[in-house]
Amino acid sequence: MLINLLSLIVVLGVLIFIHEGGHFLAARGLGASVPVFSFGFGKRLFGFKRGNTDYRVSLIPLGGYVRINGMGPDESEVVGVAADETPLLPRWHRALISIAGPAANALAAVVFVASAFVIGVQVPAWQDAAPEIAWVDPASPAAEAGLRGGDVVVSVDGAAIATWRDLEMATLGAANRALAVRYRRDGQEATASLTPKSVTRYDLGYAGLAPPLPAQVPGMQPGSPAEKAGLRVGDRILAVDGEPVRHFYDVIRLVGPKAGREVMLTIGRGAETLKVPATPRDVDGQGKLGIPAPNPTALKRLGVFAALGEGVAESVRMTRETFAVISRMVSGRASFKQMSGPIDIARFSGEAARTGAVALVWLLGVISLQLAIFNVLPIPLLDGGHLALLGIEAVRRKDLSWKTKERILNVGFWLIMMLVVVVLYNDIMKALPAGIEKLIPWRK
Repeated sequence: MLINLLSLIVVLGVLIFIHEGGHFLAARGLGASVPVFSFGFGKRLFGFKRGNTDYRVSLIPLGGYVRINGMGPDESEVVGVAADETPLLPRWHRALISIAGPAANALAAVVFVASAFVIGVQVPAWQDAAPEIAWVDPASPAAEAGLRGGDVVVSVDGAAIATWRDLEMATLGAANRALAVRYRRDGQEATASLTPKSVTRYDLGYAGLAPPLPAQVPGMQPGSPAEKAGLRVGDRILAVDGEPVRHFYDVIRLVGPKAGREVMLTIGRGAETLKVPATPRDVDGQGKLGIPAPNPTALKRLGVFAALGEGVAESVRMTRETFAVISRMVSGRASFKQMSGPIDIARFSGEAARTGAVALVWLLGVISLQLAIFNVLPIPLLDGGHLALLGIEAVRRKDLSWKTKERILNVGFWLIMMLVVVVLYNDIMKALPAGIEKLIPWRK
């Protein structure tokens, strides 16, 4: 808990400083006066003054603000600080200052992700492979849809699928929603209706599809048939009863019908090829050797310029996926459980800190980008809301009155508070022990 809390403070502190620093630098660059640079809202706790700016830490650590003379009423006035009705800056100045915060977070996201690739990121070895289905869970939505091992997915809901990562993202965000999956089988294309089922407390979609994984022994359950047969970690399974094995799920397919019957495994061990007899045990009518599915990863380490290019590409991909999720949530096609608040972020931050520097730097990049995207949404109080008001004023060729802007921002403040309540509630429910939500009447 302590590591999670400290990690949250570090992550949010760094990203809020970057965001508000973007506003601050843009304002200073345009010659605007900046009386306050605050981490947090509300009552000033401590700080220092340099030049005409009071750098402070305030009571409510749910963000921060930079008060800039000439920007009009902002979030600092919404929580009770008296408005300073100084002459407004030109609209284009206000627009540049407003967009500078999200732009700083977006740029930081690219830098953080690129830095992770320079250090070296472990990525799933199969994520960029062609979307050929290796195995379909017999009790899964994919099996009900008629998909089979060997099928190659071409598109989902009309969007082209080039890699396994594309396919995974298309199904993860579509729990309980019918997808039109175009696939190729034996040179012919067909379409299946696939409805991933909801799993985990984040309402993620599970389709029951698996990528080709190497038929290599990553480990064995104690006392399992594989261990009794003398298999070793790193052994490659080349054939089962003489039938060639291309990937791990071929082993499942060939061993499954032979519970309690001896099978002959052809094993590659170093430069040797061995024949090893094993007797799969019966687990719910299926033969099992006690070998978990491998999860091979590859170290992706890039030079600085290549890493920057990859950072841009990853940021574009994550932005596209985030707006797709927002669109599905707004239209009711995705659950708000997929949103994460401070409790989830604290847990993710703590896990990343315990995992190592690369995971923490990557998380900083992901959250920095989400902060940029969230702030450009046209919600009053956010930077996107300020830009929307500036757009209205530009069309009218006249500024809205100070009182009107204050009312709009107060509405925005309460909208944000309602969102905070929803997100915190979701975080708390996801943190409770499994099954306890059934005891809550409105969750039944």
